[in-house]
Amino acid sequence: MGLTWGQLGNKLYKSAKLNRVPISGQFELTARCNLKCKMCYVCKSSNDKEAIQRERTAAEWISLAKEARDAGMLYLLLTGGEVFLRKDFMDIYSELARMGFHIEIYTNATMITPDIAKALGRIPPSKIGITIYGATPETYEKVCGNANGYNMAMRGIDLLLSEGITLWLKTTVIKDNVDDFDKIVEYANKRGIEFGTVSYISPRREGCGTCPEDERLSPSELIKFRVYADNYRSKKSVQDSIPKSDICTLEDEPAKIVTADISLSETTDAFDCTAGKCSFWITWDGRMTPCALMDEPYTLPLKYGFINAWNGIQKHCFLIPVCTECQECSYKEECMPCPARLKIETGFYNKSAPYLCEMIKVKYTEKEVII
Repeated sequence: MGLTWGQLGNKLYKSAKLNRVPISGQFELTARCNLKCKMCYVCKSSNDKEAIQRERTAAEWISLAKEARDAGMLYLLLTGGEVFLRKDFMDIYSELARMGFHIEIYTNATMITPDIAKALGRIPPSKIGITIYGATPETYEKVCGNANGYNMAMRGIDLLLSEGITLWLKTTVIKDNVDDFDKIVEYANKRGIEFGTVSYISPRREGCGTCPEDERLSPSELIKFRVYADNYRSKKSVQDSIPKSDICTLEDEPAKIVTADISLSETTDAFDCTAGKCSFWITWDGRMTPCALMDEPYTLPLKYGFINAWNGIQKHCFLIPVCTECQECSYKEECMPCPARLKIETGFYNKSAPYLCEMIKVKYTEKEVII
């Protein structure tokens, strides 16, 4: 009996994790964005001269991809910032596509033009993930500082769909757009597009925008939203025969291309995930880190070579301490504490994070969590 693509992906990830093969890479091509979303963890202005100067060149990204391919990389995410701010994005993408990677692109879709859509249609990526920040121009103004961003994003989505490109939509839920959730889901369903939500908002990785602690839902509000989203999904599945896979709640940072079912017994360090075991992140200025949330530890693949950087980041990950307080917590099996989240929330790897702790306690102690 043959394997589904999902089952094959799981087997590949599991094997890669056991053998420490960097099967999954994420290239953050730029930190710049044309929107100014309140909750974004890396979002320099579109004309930031210092950022432009520090961005790695197309030739460097292509060379790095070749080294990563030779080391075993198969899955590749291209993200930002907003990748289409780079005038050489299609040059980079075209070369990477020819290498045979399973490529996914993250974008806000506001900069998609007919020419870009046609170029992508000629050599389509495996999937394009588009973040929708609201269901109206007014919400886009509140969340992104650009009311016209809504119409631009809708136009971009239509252009990509017209080229037959596979899309999936997601929304990053904060106080200013949570009330738009139903309308965003309806929009995705009418177009037959897979939809997901990112409901955990991390503190900023880099200094930009409004402090997300002021924008993200409280632990109680977050749990209530997740319950509501799950109930909404179940209701719509029955009423409209929508497959459950079309609406999913993503509780993790969206840097995963395939969700691997990997046993936690294989973990020997603070990380329960694939970070530093079979996946890595390259920041816009060329540093390798374990994942998107982490500004450190880092290695320098462009200076010392990909393999040296990969070996180095694994060693750094093994040195990150396990949070004793989290390990002794009665909720640890439900929480599965993440070193990256602990560090970005508290400044320490071995200190529990009140926001995350409260979220788990609310989830498992409140009798009713219905909006």
